[in-house]
Amino acid sequence: MNKVVSYIIKIVFFVYVIIQLSINNVQDYTIVVLILIGAAVCTLRERFYISKYMSILEFIVISLEVCINTKFIFLYTVVLFDFIYDKIYLGIVLIFAGTIYFLGYQNVNIFVFYILIGILAYVSKSMKVNKENYKKILDSERRLRYELEGTKIKLLNSAKETARIAEVNERNRIARNIHDNIGHSIAGIYMQLQVVDKLYDKDASKAKEILKKSIEGLSNSLNVLRDTVHNIKPKEELGIQYIVNIIDEFKFCNVEFNYSGNLNLLLPEHMELIAVNIKEALTNASKYSNATKIKISIDITDNYTRTYIKDNGVGIKNLKEGFGISGMRERVRNFGGSLNISAEDGFLIVFIIPHDVRGGKIFENISS
Repeated sequence: MNKVVSYIIKIVFFVYVIIQLSINNVQDYTIVVLILIGAAVCTLRERFYISKYMSILEFIVISLEVCINTKFIFLYTVVLFDFIYDKIYLGIVLIFAGTIYFLGYQNVNIFVFYILIGILAYVSKSMKVNKENYKKILDSERRLRYELEGTKIKLLNSAKETARIAEVNERNRIARNIHDNIGHSIAGIYMQLQVVDKLYDKDASKAKEILKKSIEGLSNSLNVLRDTVHNIKPKEELGIQYIVNIIDEFKFCNVEFNYSGNLNLLLPEHMELIAVNIKEALTNASKYSNATKIKISIDITDNYTRTYIKDNGVGIKNLKEGFGISGMRERVRNFGGSLNISAEDGFLIVFIIPHDVRGGKIFENISS
C-alpha cells in the first residue's frame, strides 16, 4: 500500500511537469534527458535500492532540473515524500529553502502541496511502521505458540513417563514385599509341612506341634497378603464409578446416565478426561441452561469412545466459547480427538477420543 501511494505521487507530478513543459513549448533535449534521469533515479529507488543516499541523489537531480527550468519545482514534492519517509528532516529544510530561492514567497500553492504531501508521507510511514510492528507481534505470538505447543507435548510425555516410572516402582515395591514377607514365610511353611509328613507316623505329637506352627504361619502370611492388597487398592473410586459419583453429587437437575461397551478398553487418562469434561458440562448447565434434565451417555467401541451430553435448557443463539468450553476442546484435542457443540435446541456436547494413542483426528456428525 505504501509503495502504491509513492508510485502514484511520483507519476502524477512527473506527468504534471511534462504537461507544463509541453504547454510552454519547451523542446530542449537537455530537459528531456533530465526528466528521464529523474524518472530513472526514482524508479531505482522504489524498485531496487531504497536508501537515504538515493533520496539525496533524487534531490540533486531535481535541483539541477529546477536550475534549468522552474517548472521542475513541483518534482520537489517527490523528494519531499521520500525525505519524510526516510526521516531526512534536514532535506525538508533544503527543499523549502530551494523553493523560496527559485520562486520566492509569492507562490503559496506549492507550499500547500508540500504540506499535504508531507502529511501523506508521514501517514504512509506510520502505516508501514505499524504494519511491521504488527507482523513482529504476530511472528512473536506464532513463535511463542509453537514453543508452548512443544512445551505442552514435553509435559504430556513427561507426565506419561512419570506415571510409567511410578507404576514400575509400585510393582517393584509390591514384588519385594511379597517376596521378602509372604514368599519366605510360605517357603518355611512348605518345609515344615514336609517335616510333618515324615514325622506323622513316627512322632504324632511332634508332627501336630509343627503342623500347628505351620497353620499359625500361614494365617500370618494371609494377613500380610490381605494388608498388601488393601494398600494397593486406591482410596478414591476409579473407573465408571468415579463418573457416577460426579453425577450423584450434581443436585441442580435430574441426570440420566448410561454407558455401553467394554470399559477395559479405556485408558485411565481417557477416563479422567471424560470425567473432567462431564464435570465442566454439568457446571455450565447449572449456571446458564435453566435445564430440568440432562442426558449423558458414553459409548465405547473397539476404536474410539463417544461421549454425548445434552440438556433441555434454553440454549443460546450466538455462542461464544469461554474458558470452560475451550478447555474441554483443548483437552480432547490433546488426545487426538474432536469436540462438537450445538446450542440451538438446549445445549449439546459430543466429543470422541480414539483409543489409538498415536493420534489421528476422528470427526463425528453432531446430529448423529
